[in-house]
Amino acid sequence: MRFLLTVQPSTGHLNPLLAVAETLRDGEHEVAFCSAAPFRPEGERYGFDYHDAGIDWLTSDQSTWTPFGALPPPGPEFAGFAARMFADITTARMVPDLLAIAKDWKPDLIIREGMEYGGCLVAEKLGIPHASVAGNGLGAVDSTQVHYFTGNRLLVAEALDRHRAELGLPPDPNVEMPFRFLHLAFVPPSWSAGAPAPANTTYLCHVNPSCRAAELPGWVDDLPAGPTVFASLGTVFNKTPGVLEAIVEAAHAGDWNAIVAVGPDRDPRSFGPQPDRVRIVEHVPQIALLERCEVFVTHAGFNSVKEALAAGVPMVAIPITADQPYCAERCAALGAATVIGPDHKTAGAIGDAVSEVLADSSYRESARGIQREMLALPGRDHMLGMLEELAATREGPAS
Repeated sequence: MRFLLTVQPSTGHLNPLLAVAETLRDGEHEVAFCSAAPFRPEGERYGFDYHDAGIDWLTSDQSTWTPFGALPPPGPEFAGFAARMFADITTARMVPDLLAIAKDWKPDLIIREGMEYGGCLVAEKLGIPHASVAGNGLGAVDSTQVHYFTGNRLLVAEALDRHRAELGLPPDPNVEMPFRFLHLAFVPPSWSAGAPAPANTTYLCHVNPSCRAAELPGWVDDLPAGPTVFASLGTVFNKTPGVLEAIVEAAHAGDWNAIVAVGPDRDPRSFGPQPDRVRIVEHVPQIALLERCEVFVTHAGFNSVKEALAAGVPMVAIPITADQPYCAERCAALGAATVIGPDHKTAGAIGDAVSEVLADSSYRESARGIQREMLALPGRDHMLGMLEELAATREGPAS
């Protein structure tokens, strides 16, 4: 069978699909990714075929529509921005390219990352079944709260209906189409705390893809005795002014080892000389390192949160925007994190939060409890069977 995976051109959006793609490939199916042309090296480096489609809104194609400046803070302004960005602008650019690709490549199933809407529209137009993968913290929530963009279908209704009309599809006023067949969420049901989930949601065990596995550098073993704290703000929000600097300052004052990954576009040397117990690097294998640390200081991006919870590691969450405040809120509510508020991103507050999580064993106990929940969920074999059945029968799970 052939499976075409559509994704926004960003590492954070790609990561949730990698385990799905790897599972399908291991099942001896043909798998290809579809996203913007400049993102091709990122898709191909994991060994998958790749088709160019859509707009590279994060980097080179900015001038073709509008500058991609600082994201608005969480709230109605961000919800409006995100709805326009993902359900309108990027969808309009993705659909024509993807329509041509799908007609030629003839996939049996289109699987989209939750914030890429071209995939489900093209699938509907061509009569192909489609599935979605939760790519952010709200992907398992169908909320009526307007400030949570991807959890509120009605925010994208107008844009999607315009695209549907252009494709000759009937109106979908209740926005049922994006989750018509199957929605995969790699979090436990407790994540959404009783909030309604999108239609046809299946909760699955988070599995780290082997294609992202890497060995830790030898210097990790040479750190001084004591707990190790890992800090990262990902590859987009690492440029947020002052936050990494505050984390490094907190590490200097703390009595714990610190490994700070600043990202490929930040120079570790710019942070100055460091004591032996503080290491600043561009990148470190996050999945492997989480198995070796006691606390994770994170911006609470969904991928990072899932990886930490899968490893049973408690967090100090420093959310910045997008779905991060929600992810941080859920981690705190589940007892696995403490949260640094928007007006408290100081070295002192961060250091105090790390010390609190290190000293209070309940944080780690809660993180390990969620880890056990995740491990108890159906795994890759179940996911593979569901996707194969959907592709073969063109019918979603029985209601």
